[in-house]
This record gives sequence, structure tokens and C-alpha cells, in this order.
Amino acid sequence: MRLGRAIAGTVAVTVTLAVVGLGGAILAGPALIGGMATQTLRDAGFTGAAMTVTSLRIADGWRGLRLEFAVDSGPLEAAAPALDLPMSGRVTLSGALVVGMDGGAVTVVPAGCLPAKAERLTVAGQPLGLPQGATLCPVGEAVLVRWSPDAMTIMAELQAPRLEAPASGLRAEKVALRLEQDGDGRRADAVVGRLTNTAKPAPVVPLAVTVRAVQAGQGPWAIDGTAKGANGLLSLTLDGTYDQIAGTGTLQVAAKPFRLAPDGPGLAAVSPLAATFLEKASGTLSGKATVALTAKGVTTAGQAVVKGLAGAAGPVTVAGVSGSIAMSSLSPPVIPDGQKLTIGLLDVGIPLTDGTLLFGYGRDGRLDVDRAEWNWAGGLLRADPFALSPEKPKGRVTLHADGIDAAKLLDLIAVDGLAASGKLAGSLPVVFAGDKVTIDGGVLESAGPGTLRYDPDKPPPAMKGEEGSPTAMLMGALTDFHYDTLRITIDGQAGGELNAGFSLRGSNPSFYDGYPVALNLKLSGALDRILRQNLDVYRIPDTLRDRMTGFDQKDP
Repeated sequence: MRLGRAIAGTVAVTVTLAVVGLGGAILAGPALIGGMATQTLRDAGFTGAAMTVTSLRIADGWRGLRLEFAVDSGPLEAAAPALDLPMSGRVTLSGALVVGMDGGAVTVVPAGCLPAKAERLTVAGQPLGLPQGATLCPVGEAVLVRWSPDAMTIMAELQAPRLEAPASGLRAEKVALRLEQDGDGRRADAVVGRLTNTAKPAPVVPLAVTVRAVQAGQGPWAIDGTAKGANGLLSLTLDGTYDQIAGTGTLQVAAKPFRLAPDGPGLAAVSPLAATFLEKASGTLSGKATVALTAKGVTTAGQAVVKGLAGAAGPVTVAGVSGSIAMSSLSPPVIPDGQKLTIGLLDVGIPLTDGTLLFGYGRDGRLDVDRAEWNWAGGLLRADPFALSPEKPKGRVTLHADGIDAAKLLDLIAVDGLAASGKLAGSLPVVFAGDKVTIDGGVLESAGPGTLRYDPDKPPPAMKGEEGSPTAMLMGALTDFHYDTLRITIDGQAGGELNAGFSLRGSNPSFYDGYPVALNLKLSGALDRILRQNLDVYRIPDTLRDRMTGFDQKDP
């Protein structure tokens, strides 16, 4: 916007050419006119400017004086104080103008669009590139500049096929900036056909942007606009201010809530960067961002709001995620510690429900979790503080179990005829290694005596045996086993083979007159699939359960 105003201002300065009179100007010759225009530009603050007039003649229809010219702004940093524009670099403009008189006012009309080029251009310390140049064009039949000693109006449009801001990681294509000035009022309307963040992966998909900025007198600019992308799924509103005297401003960007369908492309539809953290995402999202321009440069911040978010982060699946997340930087993304999310389901090989997560995300690309706890089997499961890379998690997270209800734990396994009572506590070390999750040395132990009963109406064939056989004796002991100690061990890979061991010491009052018995049982197989059978206990619809776990067939 400021670049366009500077170019329009450069053109406006040339209207003083008409002061010498049309006829006198022709007699004076191009060299003298170019010299006078150069001095006028330098007096206006462009101390290194130079203007060359290559041709002078009466315009067709006697509309005024037609001149062909080329003007070099010189170092813009020299003109920045006079223009109140924090700019540097160099701008050149060329083409043909018709300078005439209309009711005591000088008018300037370009003969078509005027080509413009920029070299090493910076605005507020931010480098800007115009690799395909730009053009300064009239707006319809409107006069480009109308000048009188007490008023000036400007109506022009700056067009650029591409504008690059490498420090901000932005590229704008099909840019049109319309500039209007009428007395002390100024207005700029910008249209960007495609605004792209060049980061790989990009934090947001390309957007079509429209922005309006209005200034009265020397007051700050008032800015508003819209941005849309992802085939209409993403809709943003823009609101901000810019104080050109102080060189500071803010822009607020708010995203309307939008819903990702369970069978859709997920976060990749709106944010390829976010999609690297959470695949196959569904749920409702919204957010806002703030871009601030200060003397130290451009800073960004934001807030993301999620509701009912579900998806997969590497080997971990989640559902029912809700909360508001503050971001202290958008590029690179930084989340300060202490952000809170509630999680309906977290599946790390063992499905955990009704969780709370306090976390942050640093510039090193690691997720720092200060507090993580879930309800599980009537008790509480909490994790030691840990840090992992969401994209490629690697490390160990230890889950501590407390107050686990043995009856509810066995309910998860849903084995016919198996029941228990008592409380359990222990730890479940979870190891992340790329796309694999393993439980390494998990132990749950009874906090006191309890019962374990296995008495199915129809025992499976493997548990049947002749009277007096070890299998029959085991079944007899387990029909009403009163344990003094119970120890459960769990090892293995989530989604693959898990091994569980049961060690019990106690007795069955009806088995050998309550003689003390020590039992050691081992189970192996896809135990996590057994646990997942009852995900509907967590009130998650079957279709979502199947999609989240990848288990859409009945167990054999």
C-alpha cells in the first residue's frame, strides 16, 4: 500500500511541469523540463531522484502536453523521512503522460499503463520483491492526478503479477492496489488473487484476499477485509489499524468456525502444516491471529479453538478433543506452556478416556507435556512430564495408575464369566519409536485383598478338562478365588502381540478346604484388540470407534 502511494506521489510531483505553460514547455525542450522535474522531486524529499524527458509534443486533440519520460526515485531511504514511509531501495517509472489544464487545475493522464520496477525494496524493514515488475494504470476514464494550489486528487491502480515478501514467507499473485486521494482523505483497496505461504509445509492453504484501508487527515489508517480459501471452507475476516507516523500497526484475523468431515481430507484442506501433526482429522475448528508491526519488525500470535477433534498423531489416535490453544508465534508455530485440552479418548495401545492435557510446543518442534491424566477403569492414570516430536515421536512415557477398579478393568476385556474385585496400582511404561508403540514392563498390583472369579456358562474348549486334570483344577480354583495379592504384567506392541501375566496368591474356600494356592497365568495375542472391543463403553459411536482404531471387523 505504501509502495503504491509513493509511486503515485512521484507522479503527482510531476504536475509542476504544467506551471511553466504548455507552449513554453515545448519551447524549453525536453532537457530543461527533465531538469526542472528532477529538481522538483528532490525538493519534495527524493534527494537522489532523476527524471529524463525524451519527447515533448502537443497531445492529440489539443488535450495538453504529451511527454515521454523515465524517472528514477533514487535511494528511497533518503526520501523516507519526508514521506513518513520506512522504505529503502529504488523505484523506476516510465511511459507517457498527458499534462493539461482544467478549470485552473493541472491534470495528469497516463497514455496507458506506466511500467514500474523496484530494486532491493524494503518496507518497514521487510524486503519486498517484484520479479515481474508492476504497472501504474488509470482507473477507467478517471484522471490520474488533479492538482491545484489548495487541493489534490489521485486515482490510480498499481498492478503486479507477483509480489514476494521472503522474510514473512509470503507470495502474492495477481495483485491490484487501487489508490484514491481527495483532499485530506485517502483510500486504498487491494485485491490479491492468490496469497501463498511459502513454508513447506505451509501453515495455511492459499487464500484470495480483499483489503480496504481508509485514512482521514494524518490519522491512522483503518483496515478491514476478507480472505477465503479451501474452496470456501476457510473464511477469514480482517480488521486493523496502521499509524504511518509511528510506523506501527496491527491486523486481527478471525476464522469462522468450520467443520472437518470424518471422511474428508482432514486438516490438509486448510493447513498442510497441522496435517503433519494430526492425520485424518475431523471436528470443528476456529481461531484468530494477530499480526503486529513494530519498530522491531513483524510479530505474530494467535489462538486456535477445537471442538470434538479426532484423528491420528503417528501411532496415537485421539477423539473428543476440545479446548482453546494460545500461540505466541505463528511462523514458526510456538505454543506457550500451560495450554489445556480435554480429551475424550487417547489410544496409545491402551484406550484412555476423559483426559486432561497441559502442554506447550517449542521452536524445536517438540511437544512439552507438563501434565497428562486420564480416567481409566475407575481410577486415574497420569503421565510423568515428557517431550516428544508429534511428527516422529521417539522416547518413553511412563503412565502411573492409581485406584484402578479390578472389576472395571476386567469389564474392558469383556471375557464371559470373568469378574474381580479390589483396587490396583502400578505403572505402564509406553515406548514410542517412529510408527510403533510398545508397552515395556507394565505392572499393576493389588492394593489389598480381593476376589477373582472365572465361571463361564460355556467354558471355551481350551479350558475344559477331565476331572482331576490341571485344567479342571485351575477352573475349580478360579470359580471363587480370594486373593491376598494380585499382580498383572503387560508387555508387547500396540496393534500386534501383547503378553499379559497374572500372578495370584490366595485360596478358594470351596477348593481343597481353602488350601493356599499360588497361580501364574499367561495370556498372549492381540490383547489390545480385545481391549478395543469395548470402546463403546466410552460412549463413542461404533463408526467413529472403527475409523479411529482401524478395527472394523469382528474378532475371531
